[in-house]
This record gives sequence, structure tokens and C-alpha cells, in this order.
Amino acid sequence: MTGHIPGTTVLRGSQPAESARPGTNHVALRAVNERLVLSLIRAHGSLSKAQLAELSGLAAQTASVITRSLIEAGLLIAGTPVKGKVGQPFVPLSLDPTGASFLGVHIDKHEIRTAHVNFVGEVISESTAQLDDHGLESAVERVYELASSIRAESDIDHRGRFQAIGVSIASRSLSGDRSARHWSEIEKAFHEVGRNLDLSVNVSSDALAACSAELIYGLGPTVPDFLYVFLDGEVGGGLVQDRRIRFSRDDTGPNLGKLLVSNGKARPVPLKNLAIGDNANANTIGQLAEGVACAISNCAALIQCKTVIVDGPLPSHMLRLVMAKLRSSIAQLDFVGNADIAAREGSMARKSIAMGAACLPLLDRYYPEA
Repeated sequence: MTGHIPGTTVLRGSQPAESARPGTNHVALRAVNERLVLSLIRAHGSLSKAQLAELSGLAAQTASVITRSLIEAGLLIAGTPVKGKVGQPFVPLSLDPTGASFLGVHIDKHEIRTAHVNFVGEVISESTAQLDDHGLESAVERVYELASSIRAESDIDHRGRFQAIGVSIASRSLSGDRSARHWSEIEKAFHEVGRNLDLSVNVSSDALAACSAELIYGLGPTVPDFLYVFLDGEVGGGLVQDRRIRFSRDDTGPNLGKLLVSNGKARPVPLKNLAIGDNANANTIGQLAEGVACAISNCAALIQCKTVIVDGPLPSHMLRLVMAKLRSSIAQLDFVGNADIAAREGSMARKSIAMGAACLPLLDRYYPEA
């Protein structure tokens, strides 16, 4: 695949879980350590080799070898030496913005949005294109055209650093259901785009993409464990533990939207069914808030849950109203620890929604694996 830089293993894509465990082989261990070093520097902004060794648990020599190879690969920059109070000056290491870039593509019911993002999350370019035909074939063809154009317009020196495409798909967009079979068809179609462009492609839901962006650029660096709630055409989300996303893009795996909650009727319903539109009234917003609060209490009964992050492409005033209702609903529930739960509005969805899609390959390639 385009984008692998000699001297590093981290750009070779995801390793199988069994081969990524420390101790299995040298290459896999090297990749694990490279991912760890890059994620620590991303979270802290800049770190010295000594700080990296302390935070990662790596031997000082190992940390030095890894950082040297990442500098040579163009993923890290060595800053100006800083003189400390004692000892030798230290050199702060930070991410090189030009080290890699990713194209994020968000597909909604009526449009496709793109964001070409560099290695530190700065948006290089953005675009919006109308999607008149809601079928998969039309969307794939449009994405191919957009990606080809964006790469052709990139600076020739940086074109080789354009590594991957992340595609996020909003609920109820692209005709078809959200079964595992339909996701497989979507992935197959977009992977063909990747093969034609010599780029890897990651495909997922808008909830997973937005959560990835929150984890990398939002509250994630300071809050390693939280419950993520995404409000769109469906209510989705799930757990993030130790900065790893633990929910799936659909009902085939763990997802908050599958939890059964009360909605004032005889039988409980899946939380995902309580989604609201832009013209929601006080009653439907109240039902949503109570349903989310109930789901939070169920999660808190099984795992430690002190932070809940709620986001989604709702109008700002409506999201604020949902948050107010949700905090009130949490306070009224009778369960141990409800007073310790902080419900916080997310920081990403109302920025570049396609930026979340660009985080999909970034998370896949450069973050420690579960």
C-alpha cells in the first residue's frame, strides 16, 4: 500500500491480534512500540526520550531507537534542545504535521463531505458534493472522483504521504439496511476504490467516526474512559475504555443502541429507536433523555462509568436542551453513583464531520491495538 516508509513497521497496517502481543516476534513488538510512542506524543503534544521511556515503560535505549526511526521516517520532529534545571538539555519530540495525511469522507442522505487532514489534525482542504442518487454505486463513483481530484491537487512533495481514506456513513443513508451483509457490500465497494487509488480504506458508521475524533482530538486525551452517546438518525455509541473504542458500527456487536429502555409504553424498546429529528418537541426530547439516562444506569451497574460524552449533528440549541434534560434525568434515577456521573457535550460533531472519518485510518494505523 502507498504510505509505508522504510525503517518503520507502524505503517504496515493492523497486525493480527495474536501476532501483536509483545514477545511473539520482533516485527510485531516493534510495531506495538511505535504505535505507543506516537500515541503518547499525540496525547501530550511533545515529549523527550526520557519522558517517553518513563510513560511507556520502554527501556531508554529502546525508546531512543524507536524515536530515531520515526524521525527518519518523517513522522516525528526533533525540536530545539531545552536546558533543564539539572542535567543535560533535552530535545522535545513532536509529530510532524506533514508526516501523513488522510481523506475523510462522510456520506449523508443528500451529500458527501470530505476533509483532507494532516497528521496533527489540521484540515488541508474541505469540500461538499450533492448526492442525487442515494444508491451505493453512485456514492462509490463520486468518492472515487473526489479522492482522485484531491490527491492530484496535493503538493507533489506530500502526495506520497497521502495514505488512506476513511469513510463514515450516516444512519439511514445509502439505500439498504445496516445488517452485517450490507456493511460487507459497502466495504467491498469502497475497498475497490482503494485498490484503484492504491490507498487503504476504512469504512464505518458516523458514530464510530465521531467517537474516533473525540478520542484523538477532543476530550479523549484527558478522559481515557467514558460512555459515548451519538445522536443522529439512530441513537448509538458505547464504551471507551483505556482510550480504546469498545462498540461496533452496527447491531452485530456491542452498541448502546441495542439496550432496551422504557418509553412510556408497555414494552421497552431499543434505545436507538428514540432518536429525534431537527423539529423534535419537548416530549420526544424528554423520552430520549430518560432513555439515555436509563442506559447509563445499566452500564454503571456493570462497569465504572463516571463520564458520559454526548454528541451528534443536531442543532446546537437542541443538543443543549437534550443535555439539560439528560442531567436532570440522571439526577432523578435511584442508583448508586449517579451523583458522580458527569454528562458532557462532545466537542467534535459540529466541527468538520468528515474529519471524524479521517480519524478512522489514523486510529487504525497509529494507535495501540486492543
